[in-house]
Amino acid sequence: MSTLDPTDTIAAVASPPGPGFRGMIRLTGPDAWAVALEPFLPEDEGRELPRRPELWSGQLLVSGVRPLVPASIVLWPGPRTYTGQPLAEIHLPGSPPLVNRVLADCLGHGARHAEPGEFTLRAFLSGRIDLTRAEAVLGVIDARTPAQLETALKQLAGGLAGPITTLRDRLLDILAHLEAGLDFVDESDVDPLARSLLAEELEREGHMLDQLSRTLQGREREDRHPSVVLAGPPNAGKSRLFNALLGQAQAIVSPIAGTTRDYLSAPCVCDGLTVELVDTAGFEDASTPIESRAQELRAEQSARADLIVDCLAHDDPPPTPNSDQTQDLTETAPPRLHVLTKTDLAADPRDPTGHRLSTSAETGAGLDELRRVIAARLREREADGDLISTTGARCRESLEQAARALETASQTISMNGGDELVAIDLRQAVDELGKVVGAVVTDDILDRIFKRFCIGK
Repeated sequence: MSTLDPTDTIAAVASPPGPGFRGMIRLTGPDAWAVALEPFLPEDEGRELPRRPELWSGQLLVSGVRPLVPASIVLWPGPRTYTGQPLAEIHLPGSPPLVNRVLADCLGHGARHAEPGEFTLRAFLSGRIDLTRAEAVLGVIDARTPAQLETALKQLAGGLAGPITTLRDRLLDILAHLEAGLDFVDESDVDPLARSLLAEELEREGHMLDQLSRTLQGREREDRHPSVVLAGPPNAGKSRLFNALLGQAQAIVSPIAGTTRDYLSAPCVCDGLTVELVDTAGFEDASTPIESRAQELRAEQSARADLIVDCLAHDDPPPTPNSDQTQDLTETAPPRLHVLTKTDLAADPRDPTGHRLSTSAETGAGLDELRRVIAARLREREADGDLISTTGARCRESLEQAARALETASQTISMNGGDELVAIDLRQAVDELGKVVGAVVTDDILDRIFKRFCIGK
């Protein structure tokens, strides 16, 4: 990205690939209008270039094509455009050979073919959007569910950038005050900060950033389906339920407890949502190296899960508050769905506590409802997010570093440390938050974001 010249005029096909009712070529840059209008014959000859967005109708002279092609051109003057530069779009019949020919003519008239994401990169470089909004553009394009689209639109509207920018500005004010006190300690117009209140504020903001980074850690699942882990004690019917939900036998089923030692995973469609269903070993005390490894794998899969289906056979006693099955019920643990299994063997298939969904892998009872509830839980969790996964993966480390810096600054103040030490930590926090919103950027950050875009966006 660092080798791209933002003063070039660039062009690309912006309509979907393949034939269609309309094709579109997008241009931006200093000469975008001149390149677009070079082969264009407007219906109203002699029109002056507009000072506000306008649509011109007319015909295109396309090399190697006769007769003239009916087309329209939309002209947007800068800087109030998506890229911050003059922008033009050529609209014409959506024949792929025709669209490609017109693009070739634009390149022949002085434009350069745009690289993937270069239009959005220019929007960022011109200050029209920040990095989180740039990633949200890609999130809108790639959204596969209504919840993903809603999350991307929230981020595009500033759902993350606003609070982070506000916090960064506040830290800059505190930093300026501290550094003024260091440089002009004898000046009467520099008042000392209330150190105890400042320590509390920095500790509070650091805790907020730490919680946000922990939330992001559970949502980093680019290009994969949500993970649903079947968990529970040995012989709780997890493997049989796994096979029943898939509609085929993949896991070994046995009345002997502890049959599952490794974990199995397979894609499973639940109410139109594809999930990665995972069958794990039962909760038990390990007495052999194999059993220890089975418990390690179970714990790893549970930690990575987007939803844990907590299975309990109808005749099993409920888990105690201190059992392994309830140890990970922390604030950042994956949500749980409680299920009663093997209800075909019970005199009354209903859960006496009313807290578990009754199912039977043998008869299929409750399986459709289980699939619907799994999908609903995952969609609810997805809709609760304010960040798309790509932003979460990029920002989490910066948020963690900023949180640690604020916590260290708070501790330094509480221990009556020097303001110069507090200023060092605040500067680090400011820089890390700057990476999130794009106030501090590197070529590596830009490459990681914009290499995922398609050409023309």
